[in-house]
Order: sequence, then C-alpha cells, then structure tokens
Amino acid sequence: MADKVLDMETLTCPICLDLLKEPVTIPCGHSFCKSCIQNYWDQQVNFRCPECRKKYRSRPVLGKNIILSALVEQLKKIASPADQCAGPQDVACDVCSGERKLKAIKSCLQCVVSYCEVHLQPHHTVAMLQRHQLVTPSHKLQENICQGHNKVMELFCRTDQQLLCFLCSVDHHKGHDVVSCAAERARRQAEQDAKKDLVLQNLQDKDADLQMLQQEAQDISSSAQRAVQRSGDMFREIALLLDKRRSEVEQQILTQEKIQLSRVQELQDQLQQEATELRKSLSELEELSNNSDHNQFILHCLSLPTERTGTRVQTGHKHFFEEVTRAVSELKDKLQLSVSEFQLPNPLQYISAEPDIFTDIDVEALLSEPDDSLPPSAPSTRKQFLKYAKDITLDLKTNWLSVSEGNRTVTHKRKPQHEVEEYVVSQVLSREELRGRSYWEVLVRGTPTIAISYKKRTSGSGVFGYDNKSWSLEIDRKKCFFWFNNTRCRVSGLRSSRVGVYLDQSAGVLSFYSVSSDTMTLIHRVQATFTQPLYAGVGLQYGDSAHFVQLKKL
Repeated sequence: MADKVLDMETLTCPICLDLLKEPVTIPCGHSFCKSCIQNYWDQQVNFRCPECRKKYRSRPVLGKNIILSALVEQLKKIASPADQCAGPQDVACDVCSGERKLKAIKSCLQCVVSYCEVHLQPHHTVAMLQRHQLVTPSHKLQENICQGHNKVMELFCRTDQQLLCFLCSVDHHKGHDVVSCAAERARRQAEQDAKKDLVLQNLQDKDADLQMLQQEAQDISSSAQRAVQRSGDMFREIALLLDKRRSEVEQQILTQEKIQLSRVQELQDQLQQEATELRKSLSELEELSNNSDHNQFILHCLSLPTERTGTRVQTGHKHFFEEVTRAVSELKDKLQLSVSEFQLPNPLQYISAEPDIFTDIDVEALLSEPDDSLPPSAPSTRKQFLKYAKDITLDLKTNWLSVSEGNRTVTHKRKPQHEVEEYVVSQVLSREELRGRSYWEVLVRGTPTIAISYKKRTSGSGVFGYDNKSWSLEIDRKKCFFWFNNTRCRVSGLRSSRVGVYLDQSAGVLSFYSVSSDTMTLIHRVQATFTQPLYAGVGLQYGDSAHFVQLKKL
C-alpha cells in the first residue's frame, strides 16, 4: 500500500517530469509544479490543461494540493541515494527489472554483475558469496572475462605480460611464471609509487623551467628597451645622415626581440604542454592507485610511460643587446673623430669584432641609401650583395651524391635501379651556419632544389620545403616553384643557370635572384621569422648537379 501511495509516477510533474515542487491543482483535477504551470500559461494564448487539454475562459486560480505536498515531503524524508534511479552516466543494477533500474553501488568480479543496495544483500549474508570481491561499480566488467573460455581472469602471466583465466594457465601458459592478480597488483603498486615520484619531480622541473623562461623573457624585453633608448641617445649626437638610420637600428632591435621572444614562447608552449600531460599522468596514477579492480589496475599499468620525458631548458645570457650598444658607441666615437678631421672614413674599419647572432646589426648598411623595393638597408645591386658573400662548402652524408672542387660541387650520379628511384631526391646541407646577412650563388644543371633549412627537422617527408622548418626554390626547366610548409606557389623562371640567394636572418628576409653578369633579376622574396640556426641546402635527382661559387667578398 505504501508503495502505491509513494509511486514516483504519481508524484511526478507532467511538465518537467521531475518530483513535484509546491504541488498545485487546477479545476480539472490535475496537479503540477506551481512554477511549471505558471510558466506554461505565460507562454500560451489560451488557457488549457497540459494533461486533458480542457480549455478555460480565464486563467484558473491555482490551489495548493495539500495531500500531494505532504506525500512529497514524506518521500523526501524516507528516500536515500540508493533509491534513486540510474542515469545515463551511472552504472545500473543488472538484477533490477523494468525500465527504471536503480544505481549500482558495487560490482562483483566473480559474478560479473553490478548490484544495487537491495540486490547486494546476499553478498553480505551468504557465506559463499561473502568470498567474492566487490569493487566500485564499473561498465568494464566484461574485460575481466576470458574471451576464449568465458571464465573470470584471476591470474596474471608475468612471462607473457597478460591476464589469464585458470584454463588459460593450464592450456597455453604451462611452465610460465603465473601469479594471482592480487599478487601482481601488490608488486606493481610499489612501482607506481616510484613512477608517481618521478612524474612529480619532472613536473617540478617543468615548473622551474617555465619560471626561468618567464624571467628570461622579462630580461630580453628590459635589455631591448635599454638598447633602444641608449642607441637613440647616441644617434641624436651624430650627423643628420646617421639620424635617418636611427629608426632602422631600433626596428632591428625590436625584430631581434620578437625573434627571441618567439623562441622563448615556443619553448614555453612546449613546456606548458609537457606539464599539462604530466599533470594528466599524475591524475591518472592517483586514480589508478585508488582503483580496487586489480585487472584494470594492471591493464592501465602496461600502457603508462616508464621513463622521464622532455628536456630541461638552458637559458641564454641576460645581456642580449649589449653588443648593439657597444657597436653603436664605437661607431659614434669614430665618426666624431672623422668629422673633426673633415673626413668621413668607413666606420667598419674601427669595429674589431663582428656582433654575435643575437645582435647582428650591420653598421655599414646604416650609411647606404635605402631601396624602396627591399626592406630598409637591404642591398640592391650585385656589388652590394657581394659585401655579404658567404663561402659555402657541403657536409656530405649520403652515398647517392658525390662532391668535388673543395666540397663546393655536388652531383647526383647514382643511376636509378627501377622506376621508383627515378624520383628519389637526395639532399645535402652546408657545413657553415648562416648568421646575420649572407649571400651566395649556385650554378645549377638539371632540376635541382635550392634551399635554406634548420639542421634538425622531424616533420613532413624530409624534402626541403615540405615542412615549416625549410624554404626551397624548385627549378623545373623554364618554371620555378617556391615551397614552404608543403605549399607550392609558382614564381618567375630562371634567365640564366646562376642563382643568387640573399638571407637576412635578423630581418627575416629570404630572396632568390637570377644572376646574369652584374644583372640581378628577382625570382621570389619571402618574409619569415627564423628561430633556429640556418644552413644552405640543395636537393638533387639523378643527373642534377650544383656548384656553390666561391665569391670574393667586397
């Protein structure tokens, strides 16, 4: 009788399908939540009962249903969490019948069944069932059943590293090191504790590295701002000719700052991602340690990493732009001396050391007239390009190519053995790292690829231009194509067999030219951000050759 009185459907609102809240009754006798029926009528033109569809001329007065209110309050007092029905995310009791099943509070590994509180009682009272292992309710109980014998897997083979049932141990694992799952869990628990300590240490290292990178980023910005200010102060004391170049020096400093901050940001993103993965692994280890299901514990253990991942960060020095200030200061002093003697000699002869990769400011370019077709201070004639001539020699590491003439000429001489090898491209990089401004020329024969690239590339197919770590010019008879990040665009063709390449690493400028005598014809120019050391490269197929010309630097 009590079950009928407290039936859930009787106490459910037809509108929200939930337990009645402030039950009210309308004249036709149907009951609803007070807020539900009010909201329903607020959205309707005519006043009808949502249940029987009876129509009213005016909005009915709502009366409190005293009996239903009392029953709802009574149900709230006697209801317990175990009486609640299983939702979509809950594990339902396998024994309950009907559409509304109760939530399971335990799963039995021997019975391979999940039980609510009522149906779990025999496991507490029957002596035989009391020996069964009860675990947290799980949707993955079937993973504990052997697919071959349909038996519960209670054993673990250390020889083959897999879960077994009793029949598996007899049929296919005879003579192997077989133990119970509980014994294997106990052994692996100690290993997991050690892994947890390792992950914690690794996470602490990543956090420390992130703090170091944040400090380095602040130091880069502070040093850049100091260099901009000091350079501006010194240039204001120099002649009007140098004053036109002051903004260019500041822009180069800011460009260097952008490159260095980009490098730091890239490392920060990488470390942040590794730290996130470590936190996820740590959470999984903690959750796994609390899992009483031995089989699930072992299966997850097999898939967890066992070694410390990632690398530590080595930060650079903090005075990134001090060489910029020093170079400009020396230039100012020497120019003042020259002006006092009514002569203006080349300031380069007074600079004893070339700035390093962080401060590659070309002082001579400050005195040259700008070319509107190029970035500020960029060369425009072959004579100006030859000021940055780079002697390129090749670092051969493949048997498909042969080099000669002091490692400046490379030829693809291996004859294809079958059709597939006809399209094989062999590549080689220069020994020399390209810093600051560099210019070199290549005499080509056939259809080689002229490129610049980072030394270490792990993405793409390895072909120059097929990833975001290399830039290449593909020469195909009368056509040329520029490749970057596996994207090709057609550009101007060659007018001669000599290709000139100009690289300004600091400004992020890469240009290819067709060179005929002293005439430079632009093939293609690209603006990029270079975050790693660069090397000249060339890719060849069978019959191609390329010769890196030994230029005389002016």
